[in-house]
Amino acid sequence: MFSNSGRATFKSSSASVSPRSAVAIAVLACVAAASLERIGPFTISSTLHAQEDRALPRIRIDAIAVDRRGAVVRTLAPSDFEVQEGETAVTLDEARFVEDDARAIGIYLDEYHITAGPNADRARDALLQVVERDLGPNDVVIVMKPLDSLFTLQPAASLADVRSAVATLQGRKGDLAPQTDYERTYMSGTSDRIEAARAQVAVSALNALAVRLSSLNDRRKTLLVVTEGLDPSPTRRGQEFLATVDSVTRSANRGHVSIYPIDPQPIEGRTAASPVLGLADATRGQIVTTTSTGDLTAPIRAALADASKYYLLTYRRALDESGRFHPVQVKVKQPGVQVRARAGYWAPSVSDRLGAELVALANRPAPPVRVEPMRRNSPLIRPWFGLSLTDAGRMRVTFVWEPTPGMPGAATSLTAARLELTVLGDNDKIVFQGPVLPTGPVVTKGAEPSSAVFETEPGRLKLRMKIEDATRRQIDSDVRDLEVRDVRGKVTIGTPEFLRARNALELRALHNNPDAVPVSSREFSRSERLLIRFPAYAPGGAEVSLSARLLNFAGQPMRTLNVQVGRGDQREIEVSLAGLASGEYLLELAATSSAGQITERVSFRVTT
Repeated sequence: MFSNSGRATFKSSSASVSPRSAVAIAVLACVAAASLERIGPFTISSTLHAQEDRALPRIRIDAIAVDRRGAVVRTLAPSDFEVQEGETAVTLDEARFVEDDARAIGIYLDEYHITAGPNADRARDALLQVVERDLGPNDVVIVMKPLDSLFTLQPAASLADVRSAVATLQGRKGDLAPQTDYERTYMSGTSDRIEAARAQVAVSALNALAVRLSSLNDRRKTLLVVTEGLDPSPTRRGQEFLATVDSVTRSANRGHVSIYPIDPQPIEGRTAASPVLGLADATRGQIVTTTSTGDLTAPIRAALADASKYYLLTYRRALDESGRFHPVQVKVKQPGVQVRARAGYWAPSVSDRLGAELVALANRPAPPVRVEPMRRNSPLIRPWFGLSLTDAGRMRVTFVWEPTPGMPGAATSLTAARLELTVLGDNDKIVFQGPVLPTGPVVTKGAEPSSAVFETEPGRLKLRMKIEDATRRQIDSDVRDLEVRDVRGKVTIGTPEFLRARNALELRALHNNPDAVPVSSREFSRSERLLIRFPAYAPGGAEVSLSARLLNFAGQPMRTLNVQVGRGDQREIEVSLAGLASGEYLLELAATSSAGQITERVSFRVTT
């Protein structure tokens, strides 16, 4: 796990652990687990493929087949293998011979358990020769030491980086002097306590490297472990989160990682076998030791050769999420051929599946964050939006606006003369974009329109307005949303349009112009006359009966208004304001059809 500097380490010993150290260990274990999930395309790599049919997952077992002389046998077919899972014989779908593929190789330099001097020199020199002669540019190599940061547990960028990392190998076995702040803080006390902590560090870092290798691909991986052997203390109660030799075995076998412990001691100086050396048999690797001449290079090259020429045996098996280990025995029918295959596989557990889903969720790219402008209604304009239906049954929106009169006594007076309107629909698709000039009592036809008319589907629209003065200088902006309600299939009154006339001539001109642009203002003088236009609809084109009344501000009827039939589906009402006192009034419109009825009220103000 991580220290507060991000280094992979932990503490365990037969002696008691201080409360401070125990808290540090717990926190660092959590950080280590989280960081491993962030390293590259980390997945729970096993012989099972989570993307495949969960009822019949694909199971892969890697196997090395050699003849009596130790030469690799390349010509075996699926029928040449006998594979038995427990007491049940299985039929192989494939026995693919893998040769000269890019190899995934891990090198763990257990400096805590390598003696300085000849032993460390022997291991370093042999590894440097192998890197120089046997590794190729396509090989993926990760080099790790006990206190290396898990955040940097990445494949080396080049063989030169691999050589540089291996060249720094030094033996520290028996030398208990701390060299890092972490060691000074968390690995102190008696020699037994320090040795126990170092053993735990080595095992946990080894497990982290096995997990990282597992994430690289679904084929066989090789993990070279340079160590003279270590004996981790039993895990104490409350320290179950710490890695063990069994944890390493499980992590390696789940990810097709074969471990090759490299013991740099001369033949006469070897100590008794340690549990870590047993990882070779458990993961179908081999223990690499010095030859009678003290050479390590040839045995290491032989270990790497196993990663270059092997079989991937594939079959399918129905499994539940039990998490149990399934032993597998592999034999070859041809006489004189020996096979070394992985001992079995672990079925996925519920926690495995949930962990994989959580990791996939964590690695999923975050959706792009859309930065929306802040909504604001500009005080410089008075907009109006009208809703009606097209002949094709779509929503038609009409937009007009007028500049707001300047405030008396204001130090500066900004007057809107033009605006650029952009209307966005779903996924910010542009529904309308263009200039709109202000409307008013009399609008002359010019190069730019004084209204915006566009069709859309029901839903929310986003409006962006860039407001300009007479010199085309932007003086303000308006950002708002517009909800377009669905009026289809109902008795509906379209949004009333107010047109104003100052005399009889202008009123006659408005009657004769069905495309006259309405005003956005709802404040009129008693000297003006109003022409109010609105459409009415009923399902299936049924006949609609319309009525209109003028109400005072309290909603009391004042008089009935005559509704005239205009062009198309338009209705028209004339309202003379000369006899009205200054104040607020309501226009009440009622539509009745066999499909139902509806009443709409629109307020307006009369001034002197």
